[in-house]
Amino acid sequence: MVIPIRSGLGIGCHGVPMLPLLLLALLCSDSSADLRYRPSAIHPDYPGQCYFEELKQPIPKYQSYKPINREGHCKSFFCRPDYVLEIEFCGRHNLVPEKNCKIGSDMTRIFPHCCPKLICQKPDTNDIKSLK
Repeated sequence: MVIPIRSGLGIGCHGVPMLPLLLLALLCSDSSADLRYRPSAIHPDYPGQCYFEELKQPIPKYQSYKPINREGHCKSFFCRPDYVLEIEFCGRHNLVPEKNCKIGSDMTRIFPHCCPKLICQKPDTNDIKSLK
């Protein structure tokens, strides 16, 4: 989203104040992932690679690893040149299960497509019930 600014006034086009627009843009942005770091993740047998111990997974520098079919590991791992693992994972969500909907994750898909989503079933009928 591009918001034109008149210099020095803090007002966008058509005289709209910028601060509320910027706050609205931040609220509407997709913040579906979080990031953590694991320092000194050097592979014990291959010093030129990072190592994620929990999955016994070597990761070459400048490369990513996105596991599938690993319950609890809907994540992306990136090996930086300083052997720090950047671990991106599903952010918190405010999904609420409903009558025909549940919260589910598809661990057969790579990150971020394996993150929790609201999975809804279609109603059995399209009939409209009258309120009495």
